[in-house]
Amino acid sequence: MRNNYITLSLAGRDYRLKPSFQAIMDMEERLGGVIALAIKASEGDIGLKDLTVVVWATMEERLPFAEVGELLLEAGLSHVTPAVRDLLSLCLSGGKEMAPAPGKPDRGQGV
Repeated sequence: MRNNYITLSLAGRDYRLKPSFQAIMDMEERLGGVIALAIKASEGDIGLKDLTVVVWATMEERLPFAEVGELLLEAGLSHVTPAVRDLLSLCLSGGKEMAPAPGKPDRGQGV
């Protein structure tokens, strides 16, 4: 995640997901605050509806909402959830990769 977007592969096609003002507004309209959503995702408490809204809202080339949900279900929630967590981090950081908390190792470093 070194860019201001996430690439998610679904059904053999790559989709570019990028946070934007409109994407965040669409997420909040359907799910509530993006900060609370990011907290839920970090705790593993995120479902298909949440995943679908986040992916759909951030797609550079939007597909119909139900089609996105079907693609995510087909791909498997365990495949999609890490990408959505990274995407929500981008939403919270203004599209920049967040620095690790003080005293915590970076994701690229060993523990």
